[in-house]
Amino acid sequence: MGDLRTSGVDGRERAMGAEELFFSTTDRRGVIRQGNSVFVRISGYSLDELVGAPHNTVRHPDMPAGLFRLIWDRLNAGRPVGAYMKNRTKDGGSYWVFAVISPLHDGYVSVRMAPCGPLFEFAKRVYAQALRLEREAVQRDGMNRHDAALLGMAEIEASLWKRGYASYEEFMLHVLPQEVSARSRLRKRGYARPGAQGSIAEVLSGTGALDGMLDELVGRLAGYQKLGEELSTTSAKVLDIAHRLNASVAAATEASELVAESAPVLANVARVMAGPMNKAVDALERLQTEFGRLRTDVAHLRFQISLASLYNDMAAAFAAEVFDRVAPPESLTAVPLLCDAAGSCIAEMSEQVQRVNAALRDIAHLVTQTGTSLEEFRRFIGQWRNLVLRHDAGRVLGDKVHPIDEEISVSWEWMELLRNLGRQYESAIVPCDPALLQTHLNKIRIAPASL
Repeated sequence: MGDLRTSGVDGRERAMGAEELFFSTTDRRGVIRQGNSVFVRISGYSLDELVGAPHNTVRHPDMPAGLFRLIWDRLNAGRPVGAYMKNRTKDGGSYWVFAVISPLHDGYVSVRMAPCGPLFEFAKRVYAQALRLEREAVQRDGMNRHDAALLGMAEIEASLWKRGYASYEEFMLHVLPQEVSARSRLRKRGYARPGAQGSIAEVLSGTGALDGMLDELVGRLAGYQKLGEELSTTSAKVLDIAHRLNASVAAATEASELVAESAPVLANVARVMAGPMNKAVDALERLQTEFGRLRTDVAHLRFQISLASLYNDMAAAFAAEVFDRVAPPESLTAVPLLCDAAGSCIAEMSEQVQRVNAALRDIAHLVTQTGTSLEEFRRFIGQWRNLVLRHDAGRVLGDKVHPIDEEISVSWEWMELLRNLGRQYESAIVPCDPALLQTHLNKIRIAPASL
């Protein structure tokens, strides 16, 4: 089938409901194999026109080529991708979606939803700037389209970096959970159909159970994310104090040399207490590294949960459409494919949960290690201060003693807070039962077979 893009662009925007989901599958060349009733209604094409046509039939000229380079780089690497997209309707209008695309079997499966998240407007501005650069490079500078796409991709990544995202992947990992969460809040109704029977009832029952388990995981991660932010802030404060205490150790050593002849023991204790102080600083610095690793692992886990949730919602939407007689019963044949896509997410989730739980344990261990080292240092610094008094060295050391006293006083309040948070990490674990999740998926998968 040839390219259907025969109409112009009239600037009119179409809106889709917060509860609606597009669905389509393509082969590896991007030729459409399947679509759902929402895709048909919003695009203005019939299903017969869409099936067999290239998916870029609905590509809008306002989209920068650089974004598609980012998308295909991930897809060609076998990884799912999410992106805001502006598409074109048959009559020349347009509509915005947040699209999620996953490689699956010998093609791709895509689910699209109405953009609701707070970064949507930002993404539109980024795209507009990238598109301007691409067009100028081609029209004014004679650059070929391949190189212009690379220029646009670099511009998108640079804009994201200025916003605080290290890469497009980091942006995407943040945005998909935002969009799924926003959609859940705005949905006018769920997919429950009390009068459903047979295959429809089985699909809706299974998707409902799976949705509940995924929601519980999301809630757990939100709690850990808040705890992680508190612990990260507190450990950074303790690390800052520890660095100053380390400088105080140097000051104590220097001060002790002033009374080396009359009180040599002061210099000996000052040198010894540097050991636990260095260990505490080292543990705190590694703690910051572990926080970075944990944040990354949690972001990947949230992405996979959101992806599984979206595919699960799409399966429920098919069943609800059939019950409502908006779609034919044959459309339930897409459900097993969605189960396969969600199954890939669950397999990835299982690995990510293990990494997150390992990071939680490592962080709790480092907090304990930090506390032990600082307690040891505290004993030595206390011994050193007593020796200063015993040898009447305060008169000679003078102001060199006061900064040490002040840093020690401040540090223990923050250290106690860090320990309290660390104890919460000791008992923290992300509960995930991949086998049970997969059991629900299997029930959903086989339900349409009874049609």
